[in-house]
Amino acid sequence: MPVLPLRRKAARSADKHLESALLRRSVGAAQDRRDRCAHCHRTPLCGELVHLYPGDSGETLVCELCRPLRRESPARSELRRSTRLAALWTPSRCT
Repeated sequence: MPVLPLRRKAARSADKHLESALLRRSVGAAQDRRDRCAHCHRTPLCGELVHLYPGDSGETLVCELCRPLRRESPARSELRRSTRLAALWTPSRCT
C-alpha cells in the first residue's frame, strides 16, 4: 500500500485542527468585544432598549429585562443597533 494516502490524511487532519483552533480564537475575541448586561451577562439584541448607569470603571450596561433590579434611574437609555451600522450612525437616545 502506498504511503502517500496516509500523508494526505495526516495533512488534512492537521489542517482541520488548525482551522478549528483559528475559529475558536476568532469567536473568543468577538465575544470579548461584546457588550453584556451587568446582571444576566446576556448580549443585548439589535433594537433592544438598554440602560446605562454610571459606574467606577465607566458606564454599566443593564438590559431591559434586568432594569427592575436597579432602584436608581439610569444615566441614559439607548436602542442597540447592529455593529455593522454602529460605524454609520450614532445610537439614538431614548431618555
